[in-house]
Amino acid sequence: MDIKKKSMNLLLGKIRTYLDAQPEAMKRGKKFIEAEKALAQLEKILAEKVGELVICRKNQPMF
Repeated sequence: MDIKKKSMNLLLGKIRTYLDAQPEAMKRGKKFIEAEKALAQLEKILAEKVGELVICRKNQPMF
């Protein structure tokens, strides 16, 4: 199953929008901070990749 980079960027954008729309009280929590860090790492990893991402078998890495 191939996932194009545009689709992955769209998905990450939707996640970013969801996190930004959370109330301020929720943004102070530890889980929210961890989610922000994880999303930033994913954006960094996927921004460097060119072309398509290929999801391999479950016992092999994704990239």
